[in-house]
Amino acid sequence: MGLGRLNVWIADVVDPCRISDLTWFVNVTDCDGRVVQWCNRRYAGIPARCGHVEVELPPGCYIVSAAKSFAVAPPFLYLNYITHFAMVQVRCDEKACVKLYAPTYHMCWRFIFLGTQALAQHQAIPREKADRLLAALNDVIPHVPKTEQDSNLERLFEELPKLPEAAAEEKGPN
Repeated sequence: MGLGRLNVWIADVVDPCRISDLTWFVNVTDCDGRVVQWCNRRYAGIPARCGHVEVELPPGCYIVSAAKSFAVAPPFLYLNYITHFAMVQVRCDEKACVKLYAPTYHMCWRFIFLGTQALAQHQAIPREKADRLLAALNDVIPHVPKTEQDSNLERLFEELPKLPEAAAEEKGPN
């Protein structure tokens, strides 16, 4: 049995179909979110120049993410510059590959907005504080530049509530 190789690719923030030209810092954790430590190496903050890095790992299931060290990439402002997480299985003597998606500010805003609404609805957070946060988010978001992807995803999110109804109509009566 041998080690596996993990190739990590990071999508460009503005054009996610491209690979980023920037240097990102990749983190590999176990399924409980602990940084992998093996053979005197800590798998955190691994530079991924031009949006790519290959690392050697023992076989296992890992969670991979990446982050940037700066927050401004004109003409867009991305305060988070953190990718989504990907789960990957690395096998003996094999290569595994993941491509990490770097969401835009608009995408993160939508997740925070929907999450805040849901938490307030289930009384997990105070409604009045949630309302203040949502009002502030709504005041800011019109000033943040949109990518084409943001516009397309916005249309999708508007359609989502109608999809179960449309699927039921297509299926017909039981």
